[in-house]
Amino acid sequence: MKQGDPAAEPVPPVPLLERFKYLIFLVIGVAVAAGVAVLVFRRPEPVTISVLPPEPTAIPSPTLIPSPTPTPGPYAVYITGAVARPETVATLDYGSRVLHALDAAGGPLANADLERVNLAQVVQDGDHIQVPTRRPGETRGAAPVVRVVTATPGMHTVYVAGEVRQPESLVTVPDGSRVEDAIAAAGGVTERADLSAVNLGQRVADGDMIYVPRLGEDEFQTPTPNRPALVALNSATVAELQMLPGIGPALAQAMVDYREQNGPFTSLDDLDNVPGLGPSKIEAIREQVIFD
Repeated sequence: MKQGDPAAEPVPPVPLLERFKYLIFLVIGVAVAAGVAVLVFRRPEPVTISVLPPEPTAIPSPTLIPSPTPTPGPYAVYITGAVARPETVATLDYGSRVLHALDAAGGPLANADLERVNLAQVVQDGDHIQVPTRRPGETRGAAPVVRVVTATPGMHTVYVAGEVRQPESLVTVPDGSRVEDAIAAAGGVTERADLSAVNLGQRVADGDMIYVPRLGEDEFQTPTPNRPALVALNSATVAELQMLPGIGPALAQAMVDYREQNGPFTSLDDLDNVPGLGPSKIEAIREQVIFD
């Protein structure tokens, strides 16, 4: 081999990296591919975020205006006895009194004994009103005077008969009045009155009858006492509500408080919402209340 011949020159060794570079590239590529595959298959599930709108603000409902409760009536009552048209069935408005029933039958006769008829009593549907005549030989010193005073809210209409200066009078007196006040409204007593037989301090109620006997008079049978006065639940005061059976000061106040906070009562079912008023108490007052 001649000196200077390229073929005769020794070939330098190939570097190790150069010899395995393709293999290295292959290994790196496989590793990268494996890493990408791991990231793809192990990535967490996407999180779904739900945006909930806020609850709508409650708008107070408009205040309910209670509809007026229909007034009961009309009532049919039967009138017999000493009236111009006896055996009459009269139709009367709610709140009418015995006086109005007698007027519907033509009025009392001259011999009618109006001391035995409570003209102030409030009538109920189906009532029977019997007007008796005076006893034989019984006379009166003066003709009866029926003085009607228009009832006013908060007032009581009372019938006063007997030994008063304006006998057989319907008078109105304020709530809380006593028998003495009603007699004074009828002109006061006569000199023949027997006041020892009259409780002047007794409180009066709407529709009561007060009879003042004369001195030496035999026991006089007055008309049947007036039935319990009806109580208007939506206008009655605490004192008036206590006139109902089983209703004391605390329950009466609770009824007024409920009425002021929730509006007027419209039925007996509303009473069941008043604390302390149970079914038994509601049943006891059922026939003595109205919804005005």
